Amino acid sequence: MEKRFRDYLRHLEKLDFEVISEDEVFSEREGIVMQATVLHQELMRTLTAIIGFLTCASIFLAAGFVKFFFVSFIFAGIFAVAAVICAVHYKDISDVMKKMYFYIDKLTRL
Repeated sequence: MEKRFRDYLRHLEKLDFEVISEDEVFSEREGIVMQATVLHQELMRTLTAIIGFLTCASIFLAAGFVKFFFVSFIFAGIFAVAAVICAVHYKDISDVMKKMYFYIDKLTRL
């Protein structure tokens, strides 16, 4: 999936915005909007995973404090690390979304 978006961004960078026709502008804008929709759905899935991992980490942390069971602290740490990994993935996707919106704005001004 990441390769597909990198290729699409390269395609947008190679466009010559000064000689592009009205129909091509509309077609490119629709393509970018479709790609942005796919990215938005991926962002929502990642955000759901982050919330789930943080919830699990909180539950294990609370269980560790109540019974002072060392394994609960380990599981809380594992879920917290998984949430951080998902957050980094979320940030990468968010950066691609910003680039897509930049090109949507650029095509809108034409």
